[in-house]
Amino acid sequence: MTIEYKVVQIKTPIKKEGEDHLFYPRVCNREKINLRDMAKRIASISTFSEIDVQGVLTAFVTEIPYFLLDNHSVELGELGTFSLHITGKGVQKPEQINTRNIHTVKMAFRPGTRIKEELKKAEFKKRRK
Repeated sequence: MTIEYKVVQIKTPIKKEGEDHLFYPRVCNREKINLRDMAKRIASISTFSEIDVQGVLTAFVTEIPYFLLDNHSVELGELGTFSLHITGKGVQKPEQINTRNIHTVKMAFRPGTRIKEELKKAEFKKRRK
């Protein structure tokens, strides 16, 4: 398994002499795996049927927002933790903060230790033009 990357040129916000554009690596050519693909893979390496796995994953997708919206973080062992974060407009005084100051709600995922360790094994290949 190899992660393919490409080179992109990005204009730097802070200009240093001769460095108004720098080059960075970016992951490319990702293919999406859908719920059914994941269910097939899990079924192939376990005693569960594809239908059973698909049902559990569908229930999982339904229940994560339920718990997040009930002000919980969802910690799933070695998989990691899902949590909500909000952003909003800053004000001068704490008493000025209310729900109108909140602009966005985002879900964050922090991978567990096992996933982090596995990702350290990443190998890379530069995309040919």
